[in-house]
Amino acid sequence: MTRTSVAFLSVIVAALAASTMANAGSGDARLWLERMSMASRTLNYAGTFVYQHRGDLEAMRIVHAADGKGERERLMSLTGAKREILRDNQVVTCILGDRESVHVNRSQPRSPFPSGFPESLGELSQYYSFSVGGEDRVAGLPCRVVEIMPRDEFRYGRRLCVHDQTHLLLRSALTDMRGEPIEQMMFTSVSFPERIDERELLPDLSGADYSWKLEPEAAPEPGSDVSDTRWKVIRVPDGFVLTDHSWHRLSEDEAGVEHWLYSDGLASVSVYIEKAQGGGEEDYQGMTHRGALNAYGTMVEGHYVTVVGEVPMKTVEMIGESVRIR
Repeated sequence: MTRTSVAFLSVIVAALAASTMANAGSGDARLWLERMSMASRTLNYAGTFVYQHRGDLEAMRIVHAADGKGERERLMSLTGAKREILRDNQVVTCILGDRESVHVNRSQPRSPFPSGFPESLGELSQYYSFSVGGEDRVAGLPCRVVEIMPRDEFRYGRRLCVHDQTHLLLRSALTDMRGEPIEQMMFTSVSFPERIDERELLPDLSGADYSWKLEPEAAPEPGSDVSDTRWKVIRVPDGFVLTDHSWHRLSEDEAGVEHWLYSDGLASVSVYIEKAQGGGEEDYQGMTHRGALNAYGTMVEGHYVTVVGEVPMKTVEMIGESVRIR
């Protein structure tokens, strides 16, 4: 596969309220996850974490503020190429230090830590099992384990560990059907300041002549109404439903990329369809992955079809092979 989309890492952490875990079960897990979803938008913290995938280990620093100005976040790479991501309520700004370029986009980057869960786990329980486990320790702090296991081979599970006192999510792992970790995020140090200094949220652009690029917004065809598209996706795993359908255009003169988003309420898969611009079509076939993020590419009637998701490879392959023109 020769064409890949850039996925930027960011971290959204969660606060959970303390509760008695003597009888761990789905009821307790529901309470943890509901509070995690709510509190992920309200906690101030700063720390260093590591991200492990495919035998590689990356280190990053995160500063997250939640105050009267809303939710703001700054993520900085500490290893490899110099990178920064700044996120607020409106836009995501990605600074590529080694390329001296800045990209501003209204969409949210992929989050390695779960940022939110449905208010009700009723439907999700058809495809996942939920449980609360024992205690562990991360970054020198005691934390409680919450585990989500898939009931089939088309989705990943999650194993979370949450600080007992502040209820910050200290560790997150995506797991396969056997519970083995595919990729992991873990804090190595963390603090909980009452207030985040504004300077901590400013980018490092000193002494560099950066080029700026404002990513175009999606065309005004939001939602899941696909009555005006030439395409159809014939097959998706049980539980996955179409939650968004839109177009992304690089310029007014180009048809752009058609985007379909499927979700089971926890995992999501994107389908991108773009008209081939001559040459290279025969090379656009195959699969690739980065950690838990898998991608499948194929050609259909002179169009590139790319399926990307934090799901098993067989899931993106099934969906990709079922894309057809109406």
